[in-house]
Amino acid sequence: MLTSAILRIRRFTDPLTAGLLVLGAGIAVGAATDLATTGYFGLGVLVAAVTCSPVITLCFGLFCEIIAVASGLWDHRFGDGQHIAACVLVGAQAAVAVYLSVHRRRRSSELRQVRAVAEVAQRALLPEVPATLHGAGFAARYLSAAKEASVGGDLYEVVATPHTIRIIIGDVRGKGLPAVRLAAVVLGAFREAAVTWLEQEQVAAACARSVSREADPEDFVTALMVDIHPDGRLSLCSAGHHPPLLVGTSTATALACPSSPPLGLGDRFATTTAGWEIGDRLLLFTDGLIEARDGARAFFPLERHVELLREISPEVALDQLTRALTGHVGGNLHDDLALLLVERLAPKPLSPSPGLAGAAVPVAEPARRATVLSTD
Repeated sequence: MLTSAILRIRRFTDPLTAGLLVLGAGIAVGAATDLATTGYFGLGVLVAAVTCSPVITLCFGLFCEIIAVASGLWDHRFGDGQHIAACVLVGAQAAVAVYLSVHRRRRSSELRQVRAVAEVAQRALLPEVPATLHGAGFAARYLSAAKEASVGGDLYEVVATPHTIRIIIGDVRGKGLPAVRLAAVVLGAFREAAVTWLEQEQVAAACARSVSREADPEDFVTALMVDIHPDGRLSLCSAGHHPPLLVGTSTATALACPSSPPLGLGDRFATTTAGWEIGDRLLLFTDGLIEARDGARAFFPLERHVELLREISPEVALDQLTRALTGHVGGNLHDDLALLLVERLAPKPLSPSPGLAGAAVPVAEPARRATVLSTD
């Protein structure tokens, strides 16, 4: 509560102080010279209206009006036509300031409501990834951008098929509700294509067709698709997206992917394969990670934080990585960020159960939902 009160005071102090300084300057100039500065007293109210609430603006306006009336006593113009006109002008300035404050407050409220709806819609699109699924462990995070940034269209999904685990992570060009809508299109197309088509490039082409149908001509989606095979193979298809980072016990390598156009800008995609060992981890991310800048405009050095992704649980690893990222940028992210960390687990021995000798049923344990970290 104390922190909230301090923030509220700081929010109002700067413009209110500036308004008082404007008022004080007008009084000082009028008192030190023979100039009639009373009509300028209302400028302080207009300055305060930039961020102050309508009530504070009204009170400050009344205070300026009282000072304007009283100024006639020390400049010996009290009651004459010039003094009355100046007082009327200050009152008009105060009225305009109150109107501006009310209008700004109303527009700010509407903007907050629109952003809230967009953020809820976006979070509803982000799936709950399973903690474990068919020999792989998963953890996901979504970091919302700073207040000044618009809602984006970062996305991810994990789909289990009879033959593979299929993953997508992507970033929609643009911000706001159109980006969220296009992210929903991509996720819907991927969920259907992942269980329909056998080849990975066919899945990518199906997603691209959906984007082409729904997107505006200048819109596109960068995406990375990964198929996890039971034998330890990884199939990768990059549609203009950053390559994933394969984190081993002692090494970290960006897995090179053939260059293919983003979804919506092409319909032919190339794939490649890679391998990973038990205990290896694969980090998939959107550009909000490696393109985040600090005050000196330096990019986030992901290679220096690879150790954060080893040895501890994937959930804790992502917590540590996100803390390092927000510390790098000073707590103010300017782009949304999606992270997906996948670990290859050791196969569990089969445990016979009554009626199912030698059979084991894989169980997917639900993970906690991708956390939205506030950067307020």
